[in-house]
Amino acid sequence: MTKGRNPLKPEEVTLSLNSQSVWYLDRLIETGLYGNTRPQAAAIAIFDHCKLLIAQEKLKMAPTLPGSDAVQVART
Repeated sequence: MTKGRNPLKPEEVTLSLNSQSVWYLDRLIETGLYGNTRPQAAAIAIFDHCKLLIAQEKLKMAPTLPGSDAVQVART
């Protein structure tokens, strides 16, 4: 399945992490599932955790972008 272009403008974020957190990022990179760099691994880990929290209904979905053709799916 191909993904469409993300309509959201990227925002730059700078993180300062302790050595233990960096160690975990390096382990995630070694799995081959979290990118090839620490910034990629951090972004994917945050993205994945947000998806988990949304699925657990602990975090609300972001509002639909105005003018987008996205369809809201109601939870049952």
